[in-house]
Amino acid sequence: MSTATRHALLVIGGGPAGAAAACAARAAGLSVAVLERGATPQPDDCPGWLGPAAVRTCTSLGVAADAAGAVEFRGLRLRSWDLKQCVDVHDPELRGWIVEPARLSAALLEAARRAGAEVRTGAEVTALHLGEDAVAADTRAGAAAEGQIALLADGASSQTAGAAHLLPAQRIAGTGGGVLATWDVATDAPGVEVLIGAGRALRVATIVRGAGRIRLYAHTRDTTSPAGTQLMTLVAAAQAAGLLPDSPPGLPQSRPLLGGTALELESHVGKRALLIGSAGGFVAALSQEGIYPALRSGQLAVETAARALAAPLLQDELTSFGAAWRADLADYLRMPNTDLGLLIPLVFGNPQMSRRVARAFLLGQTF
Repeated sequence: MSTATRHALLVIGGGPAGAAAACAARAAGLSVAVLERGATPQPDDCPGWLGPAAVRTCTSLGVAADAAGAVEFRGLRLRSWDLKQCVDVHDPELRGWIVEPARLSAALLEAARRAGAEVRTGAEVTALHLGEDAVAADTRAGAAAEGQIALLADGASSQTAGAAHLLPAQRIAGTGGGVLATWDVATDAPGVEVLIGAGRALRVATIVRGAGRIRLYAHTRDTTSPAGTQLMTLVAAAQAAGLLPDSPPGLPQSRPLLGGTALELESHVGKRALLIGSAGGFVAALSQEGIYPALRSGQLAVETAARALAAPLLQDELTSFGAAWRADLADYLRMPNTDLGLLIPLVFGNPQMSRRVARAFLLGQTF
């Protein structure tokens, strides 16, 4: 082990999960160091909107809408994949923030710093050593860091999970794919539209307007053609319908289908280590929204770690993390307990059904 200052917790990754964990650690009186490889973390699990649970959590961490560069939206508009049917759904709980992901992540990490966490940016971890009494991380910059427990929050393709003999979520991502296209166009009418395809191969897209741009995020489990091809076909149809700007979008970005993979991973618990955030597949299956489950998984991991640090057998107590997150997050993460694609024909003529779909998407509720 190195001679670095030993913290109670060592957090690898300064995105939403890592930042929330650092804030929770400080609130519990635990010392914590956060190692973020970039100058600013960029979440790979944010379609550009936050539901009410995420908004409440951000607010509790000291991140207000202005700090996150957020604009509020209310209600959802549901559309069929072919854009021929549409319904507006109004419900007091269907509200949230439209955000620029990079700015949100920066605000959350700054909240961790204000709370008293040691935050190191530009600290890419090159090796993680899980010892009998501590975890040590070597960084490319040469400075080491130590903690009694490590929380691994370095993204879906986590480079540190292997050291704890854990699989990162991207290794078991679902078939199909996700693609994000953006237009840097301001809009006076912020809002979120959800497009859902009928059939057994689920296709869902969101059009998010606000925070200085329009984002179209589509994810599909239809493997008859590449996800990028399906996205560009959808873009052309939406432009023809006047839903998107006529100009070409920025270069589309591919996204792995992480939704629900937390439920499929064999374990999130390694030797003196817990896997959280998108590294652990904490992303909702229907919406592919990962900010709230990332935040919450970080908080739950700290609760587990605090118990473990006070327990006679630390490793035995760490294993309780699996039961803790499943009790709290499983319903949010899993697909609604129905074949949604087959119900789509009912959504646009049945107000109760459209409300249930909207609540499942934004609130993570089951049918």
